[in-house]
Amino acid sequence: MERTSLFYLANLGSEINRIFTLKEKGLMKESDEVLDRATAIIEILEKHPDIKGRTQEIEMLASYLGQSINQEMVDLSKKEWQAYFAPYATRLFSINQ
Repeated sequence: MERTSLFYLANLGSEINRIFTLKEKGLMKESDEVLDRATAIIEILEKHPDIKGRTQEIEMLASYLGQSINQEMVDLSKKEWQAYFAPYATRLFSINQ
């Protein structure tokens, strides 16, 4: 499968969901490891040719993620993150069927 920006966005959503699930279970070390993977995906997205010239949304996602994880200014819930990323996953799966 080609690694498109859609692929990375769908996977980023999965990793963010995993972070919140692990935090809910009190597995902080594991959630930090997943946060590292999510951060790596964000870095890939910022450089991805599909996103060229449109990195503002990715930069905002990175900022909001950091703030949500640390419960700072932006406190997006797990459900809100799921709602944001669901269309990416749905589209990715519909393309690959």
